[in-house]
Amino acid sequence: MTKDQTKQLKLLCYVNWLVAQKIGGESGVRNIDALKSVVALPGGDSLTCFLGERLSNRKDLYTQLGWFVYYLIDGEPFNSKNRTLVLLMLAWCLKYYQLEFDVDTLADFIKNLDPMKQGNSDISLWFSNNCR
Repeated sequence: MTKDQTKQLKLLCYVNWLVAQKIGGESGVRNIDALKSVVALPGGDSLTCFLGERLSNRKDLYTQLGWFVYYLIDGEPFNSKNRTLVLLMLAWCLKYYQLEFDVDTLADFIKNLDPMKQGNSDISLWFSNNCR
């Protein structure tokens, strides 16, 4: 694992803990391998969008977000509140990149997402169509 990936793991664990403290639920990692797959992009890259790095284009951002959403929901690495964590991280990231989005539409999308039917490229496409 790279230094960036380790930072991202720590960030996600901290956010999961915060969510569990604020709205209830059990904090903690259920499956560390599933959590590692969330932050390990192909080619050894990592989710730089959550480290505050400015990406060169929106396509890279949407690709990273699609990867993040798919692997966090599909793998369910945390004991609880996986979708809540996804929604919180997405809202922060989209605001950071100053993209317009409807939070209710985003919440509905995350709530109803079925990773068995939608892959990370489908999710990336959803972001490109709904976040400008």
